[in-house]
Amino acid sequence: MSIFTSFLTKKYLLAVFDKLTYNENMIENILTRYSFKQLIGTFLAVLFCLTAIIMLFDMVELLRMAAKQENIAFIDIVTLALLKSPMMVHIILPFVILITGMIFFLRFNKSSELIVMRAVGVSVWNILMPLCGLIFALGLFDVLVFSPIISRTARRYERLEERLNMSGSTPFVWSESGFWWRDNQEDGTMVLRASHVHQNDKQIILEDVSFFELNTDGLSERQIESPKAILENGQIHMQNAFIIDPMNENLQSVSHLTFDTSLNMERLLEKFDAPQTMSFWRFPKFIRFLKEAGFSAQAHEVYFFELTAFPLFLVAMFLLSALFTFPPSNRQGGTFLRVLMAIGGGFLLYFFSRITNVLGQNESLPLFLSAWGPALICIPLCISALLSLEDG
Repeated sequence: MSIFTSFLTKKYLLAVFDKLTYNENMIENILTRYSFKQLIGTFLAVLFCLTAIIMLFDMVELLRMAAKQENIAFIDIVTLALLKSPMMVHIILPFVILITGMIFFLRFNKSSELIVMRAVGVSVWNILMPLCGLIFALGLFDVLVFSPIISRTARRYERLEERLNMSGSTPFVWSESGFWWRDNQEDGTMVLRASHVHQNDKQIILEDVSFFELNTDGLSERQIESPKAILENGQIHMQNAFIIDPMNENLQSVSHLTFDTSLNMERLLEKFDAPQTMSFWRFPKFIRFLKEAGFSAQAHEVYFFELTAFPLFLVAMFLLSALFTFPPSNRQGGTFLRVLMAIGGGFLLYFFSRITNVLGQNESLPLFLSAWGPALICIPLCISALLSLEDG
């Protein structure tokens, strides 16, 4: 009888334990979904407010630039601001995460929701870890999905800016058919296409070159074909060229031709796609192209590594906000001071990442350390500090 009673007692205790464990898991799942909902709502509100403010300042600057031009409609200004906004969203995203985390934790503290969560047995890490996973997922979405959108809108922005004559740069395009650039001059326009481009010391070697001279009305005056040309000291030297007169359909062969141009190596390198406006998926091919062409791809490689580390960098920003606005007790006070410390820590981390970026471009730091270093240093420090505050 005692054995039977002992067996029933053990079975009852195991059933109670299983029920309690199930209830704890259910409570954690409910709290996690609730935290996700609150964090996403706060994130969208902060993102909308900051984006609207930046767009407003961009529109003011664009209106100032448009005042110097004629026949620029207000809708063009709005379109330019909208096309530029995706790139600005990516730039400000770390600070959006920082502010979102501060508002989220301060609101939970003020409403005593964190105290209630702790009272039902939910620890800090049961709250933080799922939220860090959500922030990491947002970073992945930005890098893998949003960066192609940034690339397309940035290209449309540049094309519209050039069409409205609001850009003073020389148009330059790299496409599958080769390199194209246009040089506007007083007596017309020069358009040059090259199938391949190579750098040799301070010279730019152009292969399979087609040169078009257009008058002020945009009509072709003559066309020049050359297997090789050299861009050096503001001049283009063509070798073994053929001059084609489209009006008289004449063909003339010359051994050497020289043209003055505003193009030089620095301007040519500047017109390669800026790393900030490129899609994540295009980087490997473009970096390989730059290396094969003889140009330095260090800036693009550093930025590509930064993109791979970007989700972890957002997690570091979120943990910084938690460190200063997620105290183990709601009785600590000093909210304003903790907010200032969180903002200061976020800016310090951001500027530290910019310093490592410059060191990476100068090849003073390995690519991995220059991109991943700030996040890999910040996250363990924040976790250690939170462990000390929460568990003593």
